Amino acid sequence: MEPSPPDLSDPLLLDASVTLEPVRIRWWRAIGLFMAVSMVLMYFAGATRLGEAGAEPVRSVPAIEGDIEAQVAELRSAAPLDAADPDQALTAALADSDLATELVAAEPDPSDGELAAILASLASDTDRFDPVEVGAFFDELGQEHTAWLSVLYPGVVAHLPGAPFEARVNANKLVIEAATQASAAFAGPPRPWTERTERPVRAELDQLLDSDREFISLDPYNNSGGGSWIEVLGDLETASQVTVMVPGGSAELSSANFNLYYNRARSFVDAADGELAVVVWAGASWPSGWIEESWASWSQVASESLASFTHDLRAQIGGDVPITLAGHSYGGAVIGLAETYDLVADRVLHIASAGMGYDVYSAEDLSEPCRTRYSITAPGDPISYVQGLPYVPLLGHGADPDDFPGTLNLEPGHLPDAPDAVDDYGVRLTERGISGKAVEGVHSHSEIFYPASDAWSNILAVMLGDEPELAESQPGPMSGC
Repeated sequence: MEPSPPDLSDPLLLDASVTLEPVRIRWWRAIGLFMAVSMVLMYFAGATRLGEAGAEPVRSVPAIEGDIEAQVAELRSAAPLDAADPDQALTAALADSDLATELVAAEPDPSDGELAAILASLASDTDRFDPVEVGAFFDELGQEHTAWLSVLYPGVVAHLPGAPFEARVNANKLVIEAATQASAAFAGPPRPWTERTERPVRAELDQLLDSDREFISLDPYNNSGGGSWIEVLGDLETASQVTVMVPGGSAELSSANFNLYYNRARSFVDAADGELAVVVWAGASWPSGWIEESWASWSQVASESLASFTHDLRAQIGGDVPITLAGHSYGGAVIGLAETYDLVADRVLHIASAGMGYDVYSAEDLSEPCRTRYSITAPGDPISYVQGLPYVPLLGHGADPDDFPGTLNLEPGHLPDAPDAVDDYGVRLTERGISGKAVEGVHSHSEIFYPASDAWSNILAVMLGDEPELAESQPGPMSGC
């Protein structure tokens, strides 16, 4: 006997159907409300971060009137060091993780004298001092006294804009040593489950111990623990050309991009036979993923810091060495927006760039409209979907660099077909089956950096001040230039 169909006139069924519909509506309302609140919170988070970019250096570095040598000697006597010179002190601290940790944690006490008071002020209000003035302060101290301070207070010197690069490199060696040890420790008091347990150190820090990599800033705890950095490759004192390279999204120590951009910069420096030094600049908080990278807030804050850094760089390398400012992907949006500030750069290079910078759509938006600019974006690169989007508050990255008036577009060309040609991880192109192919499509966003490719060669030519191969299609000239 077949079951009879339900009686749709049954009041119980009618009640159920009536009850279910409001439930569905409430779910959709809840989801819609959640999405709306999330967007509002993200918007105001971006607005808050944009507000962080408003402060400019307003304080002057005090002059030292007392006996510098006596003050440094007094600070040395109070430190847990027994060394005749700063090089010996640095070597001893790097050989003793506990000592390195103690030194990195040391803070200058303003009551310990004039020099200590100035250092304490520099440490507490770092962003409010002109890095050029800070550099002049250390010039007055002299090289040996500065070297001592980099060991006595590495936590101050390591991240201090304007401090001599050599001193910052040494201070950051101690920062790396201390942070590596700290990464293997358990936070808080001992627990039964931690007594016989070893915690592995952070791999990205461990690889740097005893390495020859040089950092003029390395903050292991920025980016919510992901870390940030500024690294020098090549010799800034002897190079005839210097490039500041700003990475794309996910520029964190804990990301694969940390070593990837080192490899990319290294390929250019090695090919230039001593003529080129590259500074990989990722010295700010950085977005990760397409959603975060669509917001302008990170680039707004980073761009002002980057513009300030270029003045620091110029003061330390001298006025005769040309500086190229290059940005890849999200880094292109950072360098573009940095051009709205007072910036030091002889050339600007957008590499598969997200845009000319938030709300940058015309020459009037730039501090120097006639500065030489290059751009290279391969056909089919997904970044083209976000280049040149119309203005939306807090979203997007301005005009398309490839179409911006006066920009010189570079030819992406082809990958090399030599048997030993490799990608930017060192894998042979023949193994990947892409030897000699055109630089185009989804993967061109990275292929543009493969050594000895046409795109890579054109990027290197710009960095060296040579004549690159230009693409057939070019935007019109910049008016008035």
